[in-house]
Amino acid sequence: MNAAEYFELVDAVTKIDGRTKLLVVAERIATTTMHPLERRVLERALRARTEALDLQSHVAVSALVPTADAESGSLVARG
Repeated sequence: MNAAEYFELVDAVTKIDGRTKLLVVAERIATTTMHPLERRVLERALRARTEALDLQSHVAVSALVPTADAESGSLVARG
């Protein structure tokens, strides 16, 4: 694989901001002919980005939905 194409894929992985782009980039990586080491690096970066998106969505939902701990903290008697 030429270096420009490799770094284009690396950049594409870092720019993923949702499931749609994730699927598009994953398909590009899967169908591109490359050295096994390049594939491992790109697949590892893709997994890391997927995990980051999952964590980001979990944190966003947690921030919007109050938990029992947050509510009970406001009811603590102060003396």
